[in-house]
Amino acid sequence: MNRPLRVLVVDDERPVAAGLQGQLDALGYDVVALAHDGQHAVEVCRRTLPDLVIMDIEMPGLDGLAAARQISKDPGTPVIILTAHGHPNLVEQAVEDGVVTYLLKPVTSPSLHASIQVAVARTRESTELKETVAALEVTLRDRKVIERAKGILMSRRHMSEQEAFRYLQRESQNRRVPMAKLAEAIVQADELLEPGPNH
Repeated sequence: MNRPLRVLVVDDERPVAAGLQGQLDALGYDVVALAHDGQHAVEVCRRTLPDLVIMDIEMPGLDGLAAARQISKDPGTPVIILTAHGHPNLVEQAVEDGVVTYLLKPVTSPSLHASIQVAVARTRESTELKETVAALEVTLRDRKVIERAKGILMSRRHMSEQEAFRYLQRESQNRRVPMAKLAEAIVQADELLEPGPNH
């Protein structure tokens, strides 16, 4: 069975924080800690690495939006803002600060549960997208180095493009190294063999 989602609750009004903890417990979430100001929230978040932060805006010292901005960057935890203030400017600011969902107090358990599920799904999608982009960048880099290696083989060994590609394929299988790694070695060797500026 999946472990329960770990949640950090941040509200300067202790009874409100405790009430929210009760709601979350009843919904099957694991409240890892309660924090009562923004700075404390950032520190606790870095220490406990929860899956999600539910945070008020108006708090002493570092307010909820400033804390949300820090938390969504480092350690990158999704933040839900839960506040009594639904001013459009605040909502806009919250979105800019990386907040995934914005809820108004008092919140019912069903809407709290739904918002948490949406926040977690959105964060997962965003993480997967970043990973896909990173993988595509690697693929593109690999293709570029393979093209360069093919060009070197074509000019140095007078191979056709197809022959150069087959050679890379065959050697990568024989040596049990990825084709891009082999291509990189060929490019580096070629750079070493290139006549220097003094020649």
